[in-house]
Amino acid sequence: MSKSIVVIGGDAAGMSAASKIKRELKGAEVIVLERGEHISFSACGMPYWLGGVIESDDELLVLTPDVARKKRGIDVRMHHEATAIDPGSKRVAVTNLDSGESFELAYDKLVIATGASAMRPPIPGLDLPGVFTLRSLSDSQRIFAFMAEKQPTTAVVIGGGYIGIEMAEALRERKIDVHVVEMLPQIMPNFDEDMVGEITEHIRKKGVHLHLNTRVNAIDGQGDRLQVQTSDALLAADMVLVSTGVRPNAELARDAALKLGNSGAIWVDDHMCTSDADIYAAGDCVEYRHLVLDENVWIPLAPSANKSGRIAGDNISGGDVAFPGILGTAVVKVFDYTVSTTGLTESQAKASGKFGRDGEGVGATVISAHDRAHYWPGAAKIKTKLVFNKRDGKVLGGQLVGMAGVNKRIDIVATAITAGMTVADMSMLDLSYAPPYSPVYDPVQVAANVAMKQVG
Repeated sequence: MSKSIVVIGGDAAGMSAASKIKRELKGAEVIVLERGEHISFSACGMPYWLGGVIESDDELLVLTPDVARKKRGIDVRMHHEATAIDPGSKRVAVTNLDSGESFELAYDKLVIATGASAMRPPIPGLDLPGVFTLRSLSDSQRIFAFMAEKQPTTAVVIGGGYIGIEMAEALRERKIDVHVVEMLPQIMPNFDEDMVGEITEHIRKKGVHLHLNTRVNAIDGQGDRLQVQTSDALLAADMVLVSTGVRPNAELARDAALKLGNSGAIWVDDHMCTSDADIYAAGDCVEYRHLVLDENVWIPLAPSANKSGRIAGDNISGGDVAFPGILGTAVVKVFDYTVSTTGLTESQAKASGKFGRDGEGVGATVISAHDRAHYWPGAAKIKTKLVFNKRDGKVLGGQLVGMAGVNKRIDIVATAITAGMTVADMSMLDLSYAPPYSPVYDPVQVAANVAMKQVG
């Protein structure tokens, strides 16, 4: 008898799981329920389409429902929302959002890949025309259509994290005057404060008005324009983007009495199985084990969503594959700069309590070194920070800021952490050298050499 597998959610994790199952269990019935307009799109590419770097939103589509049905044999049902899970009877309640019809689907195995949603802080006026969040491709299409019709000249971005800063750049590319309002004293709160000063000034030089330590109290409609009331000033705008973070879509799992983690995301083991043996979960709705902290954390990023979906599909198909864990490795373009991070920041390491009660076992070093031979035309400095355990020298995290060569250097640090390397090990890595590409001692090795002085 063939198996019936239901997958809730048709983006990265859901389609990765469904595709893997169909490859391994060709006779299985695989049904994907997607309540939205699209499956398998590049959310990370949306700011670059809105900014005009990418010509068409079609380029962001990785897989369409028709291709998934015809070439992969997956029963993709668009505009179908799962409303409840009954683990006892192994059935999912579903509503067809087009017809309003409600029905139930039986499953042998279930995958929850419901992702995450944009947070909507308790600010009056979020439902006004011209106020947007950016999470789905449909969100970006609404923003694009608004800009094409209204031709905005001024925008306010609420939130100075990854998406907020990427969208500030995108809007500046469209010649729009941009204000970024951030309630914390720094942009990019996932970085240590000593690593964001340079890019903060760069953003200002690019014409973005930064309002740090500033709260948004309300958004009002003023004729055809909007007025953003902050704790410091009134900001007039043609459009507002709310980018204050995301939250895991774990309500279905919670209501089905599945175990949740401390973050509120779904708990899974290293095989992506939930507390119910026939229900798996993957993607931005789940917690993963952090390789440094050795505990579950919620860090929603695209690479882990794709990998965890594939692993869930593999194990449902009879495999025995474990997800090793994450470091939260990320890289962000900030106008002419690139910033990247992996593992723990210095502040996170000290706050964890795992390296001395007051973080006294946490070491950190910051250096600035050329990205290639100093005499090579165009050579520029990269600021590199390493966080490490002062007792044994183990690398705990790293951050880099520069105009070139940042993205793959953070991967060196991520690899070193995954391998359990010390700063001494890093300093002796056999890395490539040629004057157009790197100095004899790479910046990450310079930082490691300096860090060694604090170990022991």
